[in-house]
Amino acid sequence: MGALEIYFGTIALIIALVGVARGYSKELGSTMIIMVGIFLLSFVEQQFNPTVQRLVTQALRGELAEMDPPFLLGTLYSTVFVAMVFAGYAGQVIVFDGRPLPPPQGTILSLLIGGLNGYLVAGTLWYFQHVYGYPLSRFGLVVPDLSPVAQALLRILPQAVVPSPTWWMIPIAVLLLMRVRG
Repeated sequence: MGALEIYFGTIALIIALVGVARGYSKELGSTMIIMVGIFLLSFVEQQFNPTVQRLVTQALRGELAEMDPPFLLGTLYSTVFVAMVFAGYAGQVIVFDGRPLPPPQGTILSLLIGGLNGYLVAGTLWYFQHVYGYPLSRFGLVVPDLSPVAQALLRILPQAVVPSPTWWMIPIAVLLLMRVRG
């Protein structure tokens, strides 16, 4: 297994490259969906975590009920977030109007917005892994041995930079206004 930051950096890079391929007008719509997902999950996590933990533990009986609640919550939040991100990229997406910028400005803007989306997605997944004790390490997918670089990167994860769910509403509102305004 490689370093943890390489896994999440690879996820961010792939999403950034997808952003270049899709273009910034479509990528901004995905940014809005990703931020809404972060807001919703942060709100639920902050307000209802004990209730969600109890419901998940009761719903999963038998062999899964013996798993510890942090494992279940980390897996649940990560899975729901991935589903939200997938929904934000699949099918009909929110497209921002306007005349596309010619290359290289349009390409650079697409790369920057794709990079932002990559940071938000990879950072949020890493956040859920870190807060809930790296549940994917049980499957051998993630090794929670943090290098000094990984420890430094933990301080700039999206939820570390913007810890309050209500602050996520500001960029969402700005993007909605941009979309409506055209």
